[in-house]
Amino acid sequence: MPSLGEQATEGTLVKWLKSPGDNVTLSEPIAEVVTDKVSAEVASPVSGRLGPLLVPAGVTVATGTTIVTVIPSVGTTVVVSTDVPIHTSASSDPVADEPPDALTRTSPLVRRLAQENGIDLRRVPATGQGGRVTKEDILAFIGSSSQPATSLEADDRTGWRIHESSPFAQSSHVPNATPDTPDDHEILPPSALRQAIAAHLVRSVRTIPQAWTLVEVDVSGLLSWRQAHREGFRSRHGIDLSMFALFAHAVVGVLSRHLLLNAMWNDGPDGPEARGAGGGLVTVHRRINLGVAVARPGGGLLVPCVPDAGRLSVSGLVGEMRRIIDGARGNTLGSSAYAGTTMTINNTGALGSVTSQPILPEGTSAMLTLEAITRRPVVVGTDAIAIRPIANVCLTFDHRVLDGQEACAFLQELKSELERLSATTAIH
Repeated sequence: MPSLGEQATEGTLVKWLKSPGDNVTLSEPIAEVVTDKVSAEVASPVSGRLGPLLVPAGVTVATGTTIVTVIPSVGTTVVVSTDVPIHTSASSDPVADEPPDALTRTSPLVRRLAQENGIDLRRVPATGQGGRVTKEDILAFIGSSSQPATSLEADDRTGWRIHESSPFAQSSHVPNATPDTPDDHEILPPSALRQAIAAHLVRSVRTIPQAWTLVEVDVSGLLSWRQAHREGFRSRHGIDLSMFALFAHAVVGVLSRHLLLNAMWNDGPDGPEARGAGGGLVTVHRRINLGVAVARPGGGLLVPCVPDAGRLSVSGLVGEMRRIIDGARGNTLGSSAYAGTTMTINNTGALGSVTSQPILPEGTSAMLTLEAITRRPVVVGTDAIAIRPIANVCLTFDHRVLDGQEACAFLQELKSELERLSATTAIH
């Protein structure tokens, strides 16, 4: 299983594109894998013949786990890609070294389903390779059970049991209420990407103390600058001068003077609550690798990265952002494009949002959103009221790394930088 990002510790093998015995060529895709940040194809490291598939489709395994063997063609030079680590084994038996315990041959998803439904995995007929119990095995076992769980047992498992003594148990707010039937709802199995995103966000909320704040920004000058330079930029570079890219350029400039927002918290060896020598440390990044949140057309959120964004000109940053956004939407970026993010920005305003509270990605200390531009009455000068284009800029930050003073100092400087722009401002 390749490492698809610095914080990625596991991946889900979605689908095998080849079968055992198939001939493959160097760099030919052989499988699709997904993490919470990226969906990618695993390429063959050599030309040869595909050996046993050691991990069945639908199973989540740790990065570095051997998922397949490839027998090189005679005379082939083995080239190992840094994106696809290759691990060799003395035996081709996929379960020769595994203990016979059913729990060791299942994915975290299968174990969770079994726990939620009170199922002993040793009773489930396994159809996966090497005697593994798959998600489909669990679902089939639940469906064929001769002793379905009672409604009270199901309530206990989900944590939503309503006791008879509760006033809600006797409530009848809905006139002529009828019992829920299978036709009244639909069960939607989430995609592997959706499940990975869910797991990542749950970890983030559980482990990071996240604080949130915002400022209102008058973007009159930013709109004027874009209008004055838009046609010339399009004729020179062949792409549009987007508001979001101009916003990103301002963010990078200010961030270079507030590097605690370009940092990450590392738990010490004695755990997250330890202090002193065994406590946590803050890693401050000198290079700004700007993550850009991108919504995929088919669902899911990916965060490709513009590496070393602080060294790019306006045209360079606009071009790079266009490239990674198009690549993420078309699923044409390699796994390295999603690695190394030190701060993330998101254009939630493009979706019509005026205020949002983003969840901080693991491994970063700040995430910033640009909200929709709306025309609002504001006080100008001392006592005059005018209509101005205003956008909220929202910031979520890791309270272990910085406090409100540092967060608000960054936002106030960013606000000043954006509001001082005009049609004649020189930006490089």
